[in-house]
Amino acid sequence: MTDEPRTRLDRLTDRWRARHEASVASRGREPADTEREARARAHFPYQSETPAAYAARHAEAMIGYTYDAYTYGDPQLDAWLVELGRILRPRPDRSHGGRS
Repeated sequence: MTDEPRTRLDRLTDRWRARHEASVASRGREPADTEREARARAHFPYQSETPAAYAARHAEAMIGYTYDAYTYGDPQLDAWLVELGRILRPRPDRSHGGRS
């Protein structure tokens, strides 16, 4: 694969992320539906691992992370997912020397 398709994907991802973040900022965080909350509880180790440790292992695969756009009934889960999103947002632009 050449760099051009990767660069185009990075640009599209950046554009989607900016639109998504603007949408969440304008309307606020909506309550997660039952299915999303169940998936979050099952798949994120919020009771046994810090968001930073989780991000260190998985950040590269989480370019479309949206769990922090919702609120959750469990305050510990909610805070963990918000912190994970905060950590993931400032990742370096992969098209300018970051990891691919």
